[in-house]
Amino acid sequence: MPFLFSQLSQEQFPLVNRFYKANGHKGKARGSEALYVIREAQDIIAAVRLCPKRDGWLLRSLWVAKSRRGKGIGTMLLRNVLATPEHHPCWCYPYDHLKAFYQAAGFQQQPADEAPEQIRGPFEAYQAKGNHLLLMTFQKHWVMPQTR
Repeated sequence: MPFLFSQLSQEQFPLVNRFYKANGHKGKARGSEALYVIREAQDIIAAVRLCPKRDGWLLRSLWVAKSRRGKGIGTMLLRNVLATPEHHPCWCYPYDHLKAFYQAAGFQQQPADEAPEQIRGPFEAYQAKGNHLLLMTFQKHWVMPQTR
């Protein structure tokens, strides 16, 4: 069955919040965000939130259904979102063990002192709490690596 990539309307955000909860993620969609999903039939099998910031977007809560992980669905979702030019530049705070995943999609690690304050401030707060996160950015002028 083919996968369907789509952006959800605000009225559909509760569907993703239920998806997150059912799949063990604490994130919640909020009204000002752009929310994208991958569906198989009518079921959401992956979701991601893009939070608007003054200088771009913060990618958060990229989550794939537990039963669907390891099949390239997260990569498919991320590549589709990054192909949407209005979402550039885009930052994320991935756990350090996900560095290769985000690099494969075209993200580059960035020193915190080079990021805008709206991105740097929360990142530094997460780091101060002992989270092992990276600060990575995707800029539209970069060419996304192609997979074979």
